[in-house]
Amino acid sequence: MDPDALFSARDQLWFYLAAPVLALAALVLTVRLRAPQWRLLGKAFRGLRLRGGKDEAHPVAPGLATALASVGAFGAAAAVGSATAVSLGGAGVLPWLWLFGILLAPIRYGETLLAGTDAPGRGEKAASGSLPRRLLRMGDRWRVPGWLFLALTLFAGFTWAGGVQGLALRDAAAEILPGSTLPLAAGVAGVGALLVLGGARFHAVAGWIGAAGLLALTVAALWGFAADPGAAFGTLGRAFGDAFEGAPQLEDFTGAFAGEIAFAAVLHVLAPMGATAGVAGAINGLSTGKTRPQAAVSVLGPLFHAAVATLLVMAFVGTGAFGTRVASERGLDGVRVYRIAAETASQRAEGDRLYSGQMRIMEGQARNPTLSLGTDRGMVREPRFERRGEPADVALVVEDGRAIRIMAPGRFGALAEIDRSALDEITVQGEMLPTGAGLLVGSLEQGGGDLAGRFALAAILALAAVALAAWGFALGRSLPASAPLPAQIGAGLLPAAGALLAATGAAPWLTPLGGIAAALLATATGLLLLARTRELHELGK
Repeated sequence: MDPDALFSARDQLWFYLAAPVLALAALVLTVRLRAPQWRLLGKAFRGLRLRGGKDEAHPVAPGLATALASVGAFGAAAAVGSATAVSLGGAGVLPWLWLFGILLAPIRYGETLLAGTDAPGRGEKAASGSLPRRLLRMGDRWRVPGWLFLALTLFAGFTWAGGVQGLALRDAAAEILPGSTLPLAAGVAGVGALLVLGGARFHAVAGWIGAAGLLALTVAALWGFAADPGAAFGTLGRAFGDAFEGAPQLEDFTGAFAGEIAFAAVLHVLAPMGATAGVAGAINGLSTGKTRPQAAVSVLGPLFHAAVATLLVMAFVGTGAFGTRVASERGLDGVRVYRIAAETASQRAEGDRLYSGQMRIMEGQARNPTLSLGTDRGMVREPRFERRGEPADVALVVEDGRAIRIMAPGRFGALAEIDRSALDEITVQGEMLPTGAGLLVGSLEQGGGDLAGRFALAAILALAAVALAAWGFALGRSLPASAPLPAQIGAGLLPAAGALLAATGAAPWLTPLGGIAAALLATATGLLLLARTRELHELGK
């Protein structure tokens, strides 16, 4: 599978399908359910208990169940995703962040209501607990959609919950503790799997670890925030203007149009926030509380998500890290070759600036002095090429800025074409603007040094492990209640398996495929809630 084609399909699905459907569902539910994100806010905080009951099947307190659902959405992917959104759009992503939090709250409320109640006339609430079970219990014309929903949920658990979390974990570990990626990923996947294998008695443990992870990440964000509180608070003042008018150039940050900011926010902020649509109801259903009170508490999940991410964004922008070049490296697929250097985001998008032709590299340096390299954020200063850790000696055939073929000196020194997979062995080093995990770590380290960066890594490790476990709990509850225990356990281990596979780098297609699966699952959930609006209105009375 071609990862570039999958990434393109993922972007189109989220921007033109999932986002509009979620927005429509959110608006309809806000009106039909009388704005639960505002009306039930007081009740939600009053129901935010952290002590569980004695029900062995539902040992998780309402607050911890909501923490689990929040971490399932946040995890490592949302922390890195918020950094990526800021790196592309600057402070202007903040209004979008809160807009998504407010819009998704009634979706979380409606999903928890629907998943936690039995189908009309069935009278066996214990057999419910998730949207797939609910659809299957409804029978008749809903059985086929129920099986399709179940298959999509399991697929998203493996590819999105596992693949995207694994990639985010790999990037964060590579920034803070180079060379530790696989051991850390294996440890995180192992902890997530153990929490799933521990059964119901470990649900509350996972909730506490998740709450501790969110708190630790908040502390790390405040650490970076403290580097320059004035600049951090100034982020709030400029955020709304940037969101609707575009972000101006700041230091090495080349600026962004309003449309580019919106696109970055949808792909890297809405996607993690909305990806748990379809499983959040099952996670909230672990609570000791009754369905209606727990549904009220569930509206806090997206708002907590937005609050933590806001502190991170303020740290990213306040420290100036998002607009300062740093020594870094990218794979060859992460850069493009330009015949005319670009200074702004719009110029980088101009096709006539891109280079097509041959590019000779000797001793790690390009022999075409007029060519420039750029990332999705800006141009690379003093680029150097390495292959397998040594200065590269290759020739590249470039088409529209992308390397498509590679040649290397043969037995007698003459260039000969080699397998295209060798392109993956080329890395580009130089001074470039940070993105994703690089921005996350760089901004926090500016505030508190290496200690803050390691503290953030510990938080991300905890969040990633709990996110895998939360999805695992939900997948086990997505199978019919009559499914044998080994099948439920196997389903629950899918996210951990996906994370380990993604962290190895052996399946570059897994992450974009996960984005596609999450978009389809979010879309299906939005359509289902729209179809059951009348029932949700009755359930919410």
